[in-house]
Amino acid sequence: MTALVLGSLVGACSTAGGVPGPPGTDDPRETLASLGYQHVTLQSFGYGGGSFTWEAPGEALTDEQSDALAGLKLIPGNTSCPQDIPEYSLVTVDAAGQERQVGTNAFNAGCGQQVVLDYESLKPLLATLECVGTGEASTQLSAAPTVQAGDGCQHGFFSYRGEPSRWVKVDPTSVGGPHTFELLHCEGKTTGLELFDEAGAVLLAQGQGDGSSASACAKLTHPLAAGQRYALRVTSQAVSVGGHVNLVIRRD
Repeated sequence: MTALVLGSLVGACSTAGGVPGPPGTDDPRETLASLGYQHVTLQSFGYGGGSFTWEAPGEALTDEQSDALAGLKLIPGNTSCPQDIPEYSLVTVDAAGQERQVGTNAFNAGCGQQVVLDYESLKPLLATLECVGTGEASTQLSAAPTVQAGDGCQHGFFSYRGEPSRWVKVDPTSVGGPHTFELLHCEGKTTGLELFDEAGAVLLAQGQGDGSSASACAKLTHPLAAGQRYALRVTSQAVSVGGHVNLVIRRD
């Protein structure tokens, strides 16, 4: 599991255009530290894997994440336009309700965009995330990454014909009680969720979705005990539409 293999849902060759610096300045070499955040979304995309989404309201940001956001910098994008590289997009809503979207990649390639988010300045935020990207969950429980409930992550899972089921381990941390597990973006895909004890020996709950619409996704709700880990098997196979689905785990 890594937060460094990231990309945006807006490609490096997007026509979205540049994002201006903070109000009152024409210099793109600025930080975003002056903005208060009501909501933050990091959308990631990589053709070879690493796709996921992370969302957090301002009040849910950790001190480390707030510090990392304060250190973000906007810079002029260079003119290169590499293909098939991990890309990412950060969308923020400030205290005045103004939405900003800025993208980047490891090369700070603008591909027509005048302003990009400096990749180096984004690394501290990436280091705080434990989202599982497409291709990072394991087909073997023994090698499965551990995820936490309620951390804002929408973990990514590939959805192709014959795609094998993949495992993650679930840690409810210090908060027990009912938790809901739900897949998103399931149109054209059959999906399944199976929750087991930590050893993967006892099936506790399961859910299925037939993919007849985007919301026809596998979903289940089950109580989790604080301090105890669980095993979750995720199945998503393309019937008419490939790509990937996202997994959300939230405390009810």
